Amino acid sequence: MHAELWPAFILHSRPLGEDKLILQLLLPEQGRVSAVVRKRQGKQRLALQPFQPFMLQLSGRTELKTVKSIDEAAAAFLFSGKVLYSGIYLNELICRLWPDNLAAEQLFNVYQHSLQQLMLVQQGSGELEPCLREFEFALLTELGQPIDWQQDADGNPLNTAWCYQWQHEQGFVAAANGFAGIHLLNIGNSQWQSADTRRCAKQLSRQILAPLLGSKPLASRALFEGG
Repeated sequence: MHAELWPAFILHSRPLGEDKLILQLLLPEQGRVSAVVRKRQGKQRLALQPFQPFMLQLSGRTELKTVKSIDEAAAAFLFSGKVLYSGIYLNELICRLWPDNLAAEQLFNVYQHSLQQLMLVQQGSGELEPCLREFEFALLTELGQPIDWQQDADGNPLNTAWCYQWQHEQGFVAAANGFAGIHLLNIGNSQWQSADTRRCAKQLSRQILAPLLGSKPLASRALFEGG
């Protein structure tokens, strides 16, 4: 890996001995990368926190890289309460679902946009649920599982008066009950005014993400429940 500066976000960190951390990083070209960084001391101390853009240099030929240098590229997004838990949730989804060392140019942009949207929520000028759902569905698209919000598995336009079930690797299939077509079309058009549409989106995203996440529960969901 060339010793040049890369933009990055820290998704997660854990201690390694007394003076090092193992970071889970998200970079556009390298994707999700594990790297060791030495803690800075005294006046050189740098808050290695999530939700902040960094520029860094990486070295190493193994899967575990070494951070040669790291500097703040911009101020951190400062979240609290449910918005903070939501940011942690986004990070956890990427750590759990995005393969190691797979390029993530579009995901990086989606993630950065989602942090900006969460900041609007924090400031009281945005809504939390649409931000989370749009990130989940965009992540699924980047993972090669895009959702067609316009037509069913047979290529027929979704009908606002019908209900549909989601079938893995097929898409939406007309059914006696399930997700209302009107709500699926609303989701595809980013029309989040209806509480029923938001509820539909949450149920659908959980259904699609469940087999990808496996049986291990998400730690970030426990934060919501505990909060």
